[in-house]
Amino acid sequence: MAKTTAFHSIKQTVHHNNTSCTEGNNIETENKRSGTGGKPLCSHCARL
Repeated sequence: MAKTTAFHSIKQTVHHNNTSCTEGNNIETENKRSGTGGKPLCSHCARL
């Protein structure tokens, strides 16, 4: 489990904060943005 600075995808409805999240790791570079984007935390990140 490795918490990191929040990041999100412009194509998703959630943000991520864990480098172990497979959904977060699948975000393409061109769609990745730093911060929460005003989106709720990913449920997978919340469990990690």
